Amino acid sequence: MKFEAHVTGREGRWWAVEIPALGEDAVTQARRLSEVESEARDYIAVSEDVAPSTVEVEVIIDDIGQAKDVQERSVWIRAARKLIEQLEDDVQRETLALTTELAAENVPMREIAQLVGTTFQRVGQLANAGAHQPTPSLWAITDHDPDVLERARSALIALFESAGLAESTPRSR
Repeated sequence: MKFEAHVTGREGRWWAVEIPALGEDAVTQARRLSEVESEARDYIAVSEDVAPSTVEVEVIIDDIGQAKDVQERSVWIRAARKLIEQLEDDVQRETLALTTELAAENVPMREIAQLVGTTFQRVGQLANAGAHQPTPSLWAITDHDPDVLERARSALIALFESAGLAESTPRSR
């Protein structure tokens, strides 16, 4: 059995949760958003006289007061964070690889720092780490593809657009 549980807002320290399929009086509450699914499942199981394990709940976050499109925006934020984390990992890997390569060529730390956009102290740390643990260059892995950053930017724009937030994309600012 599948049901939707709509989080409709706060009532004091509790989240109000409605289960429309059970009627307009089918309301329960949860202290935390992480508890909504289990509280709704228990409510439905008792109301329908079934085992909780037979109940599937989809939690939907409705508008909360003046905060509109809460569910869609939170999904977009989490997806954007994941993409940003992936990009940060790629940037860190490439910074380490280039720093290590330049340090091996005796390029001064301050000059490397200028090239990779960080402090010379951080370059020293990276050069030491890279000397002990060589890191494959993302640039080499992508066959010197100059469009890597453009594709990352395009992916971010597509993410904005898929979330219906096209007017917030970097392209339109």
